[in-house]
Amino acid sequence: MIPPALVLAVAMSSGASGKGTETTNRNGAHLLSAGDADGAAAADDVQQKGRYKKQGSNCEWDANDTGPDQCAPLTKGRFKKTGDTCSWAFNDTGPDQCRPPKGRWAKAGSRCVWRPKDTGPDQCNPRQPR
Repeated sequence: MIPPALVLAVAMSSGASGKGTETTNRNGAHLLSAGDADGAAAADDVQQKGRYKKQGSNCEWDANDTGPDQCAPLTKGRFKKTGDTCSWAFNDTGPDQCRPPKGRWAKAGSRCVWRPKDTGPDQCNPRQPR
């Protein structure tokens, strides 16, 4: 492991002036210079906005809050409307935009999964904290 100070010193000595340069170490890891580190920090700030918060018996995404997550939902994702289609977006956050007219949430061991061909009431709550 190369200490960050050494990475910065090497990057700065290689002529990085305002713009970041990328260096590859002998293990093939990509190292960023000071200019890229600023961009990486800015990207982290954007990604850090929002967190999961406990809201009653649910674990809900709050896009306007910061800090560590208070919980993790049993099933991550949300129903998203695209044109006339309503489908589950696994890597999406926020409230559901729709709910398919058919299907239900069903227990599958310790998981809560959407079964589009099932009927009846939901067997579990995907927003329940783990």
